[in-house]
Amino acid sequence: MKAAVFVAAAVFVWGAWAQPLRVVLDFYPNPNHVPLYVAQELGLFEVDVELVVPSDPSAPVKLVASGAAELGLTPQMNYFLARDMDLPLVAVGALIDGALGGLLSLEEWGVQSLTDLKGRSVGYSLEPLEPVLWQTMLASVGLRPGEYQLVYTGMSTLPALLSGQVAAIGAFRNYEPLAVAQEGFHPVFFPQEDYGVPNTYELLVVAHPRLVQTRTEELRLFLRGLAQGIAWTVDNPEEAFRLFVGVFPEYDDELNRQSFARTLPLYARGARHDDRTRWEEMQEFLLRTGMISRRWPLDTLYTTAFLPQP
Repeated sequence: MKAAVFVAAAVFVWGAWAQPLRVVLDFYPNPNHVPLYVAQELGLFEVDVELVVPSDPSAPVKLVASGAAELGLTPQMNYFLARDMDLPLVAVGALIDGALGGLLSLEEWGVQSLTDLKGRSVGYSLEPLEPVLWQTMLASVGLRPGEYQLVYTGMSTLPALLSGQVAAIGAFRNYEPLAVAQEGFHPVFFPQEDYGVPNTYELLVVAHPRLVQTRTEELRLFLRGLAQGIAWTVDNPEEAFRLFVGVFPEYDDELNRQSFARTLPLYARGARHDDRTRWEEMQEFLLRTGMISRRWPLDTLYTTAFLPQP
């Protein structure tokens, strides 16, 4: 509801930047976002920041590109797709350094390796990207289209897996495998970067190019606070999780505790997002698979100008 009110009420005029810095999450608050809330609760930003829950996962890039928000979180692959649609965006930092996605199956369905998915169904929920990722992974072990079936399940991928409707689904390593284990199943997870998909920045911080020209000091303060929030979270995980569930008591359970522990090594130290090889390999992968139609110079995709010094 809060996100819907925010979107409906957002009015923006260039040159009349409103306070605070509005940062649109990529999804509902979850353990991925702990460092943001740690920084907010500890006053590390030194600038007024509003963390906004989006109406849907595609909203952050659209809100930032339109000027209805200052900053947004989005996966690197989605960022490339947004740039391919001519949305004015630039990546200024990162929250999650490394891929979270992959394919999830269960020992109960007789799956120990990806080759066991031959003749089976694989569920997905997001088009067009997910089918490309899972086809890439399956091709890396010699499975060709026609030797398996991709099945659109909507947002019901997990029920489809647990019921046996499909033999595998796209999943995040820091949540769904833990959830199925809690249900008494034995998860088998295949990380996408081990099977032909380049490693990625799971969550980038993106801004409108004009923001980096007009609110430079606030952007520096935000990224410094984010980097400090990440460092504090990594150094004080129990206290960090307590701060997070102090804001969201509904997440104070064993599943989210385990999810946070699995996410902890993946936070982007220093909020950095400047592994040049990672950017080059991801751009080439998306070009090769037809997900984007052009190549950009890397210095137009991301800037390190506002990151804190290592």
